[in-house]
Amino acid sequence: RFNKNDKKYVMRFDMSSNFINSLTNFLKKRTFEFIGLLLISIGILLAISFVTYSPKDPSFIYGDKDVVISNYFGIYGSSISDFLLQSFGLISFLLLITIIAWGFKLIIKKKIENFLLKLFFVSLYLIFGCAFIYLTFNNSFWLIDNGNSGVLGKFVFSFISNFLPEISQNYIGLILISLTLIFFLIATEINLLNLLKKILFLF
Repeated sequence: RFNKNDKKYVMRFDMSSNFINSLTNFLKKRTFEFIGLLLISIGILLAISFVTYSPKDPSFIYGDKDVVISNYFGIYGSSISDFLLQSFGLISFLLLITIIAWGFKLIIKKKIENFLLKLFFVSLYLIFGCAFIYLTFNNSFWLIDNGNSGVLGKFVFSFISNFLPEISQNYIGLILISLTLIFFLIATEINLLNLLKKILFLF
């Protein structure tokens, strides 16, 4: 049997445990919210950097550091946007949407389920999306070095064409864009039906 002192000790222990649990949950939620805000900020900053990107701007790899930089964030914005746009081309904009969507998910739900799996789907939509753009409209007056598909598009197209010589046919492009959209929606956790309902509700 417990005496009065034992009961008081148990009550104090329970109160301490509850306080620690509450504090832990509070800090955990605020941490997720902070990371979410950070992701949203990164996505917005990258979007501004992309919009103000110029192929004439210098980067960390090459270019004259003394020229006037068009990018809003200077050499850092120019270098980061150059790396992403030259690597993934126009599909980089889908990556920004994914990053911002993850930020909102962390703020609202305080978690991202199956994060590693979602990273895998991100890599898949980058691969198929870049290949689709290379196949359909790769020529660009903006991304003059590697085209709208980036380096990845050319690499993936060359790899696939070794197994599918008829890749230039239209149905291959339809398959690539379909896979790109499917994996993008999965990675970004966009419920297309709910999104359409909300859009229709606005009208």
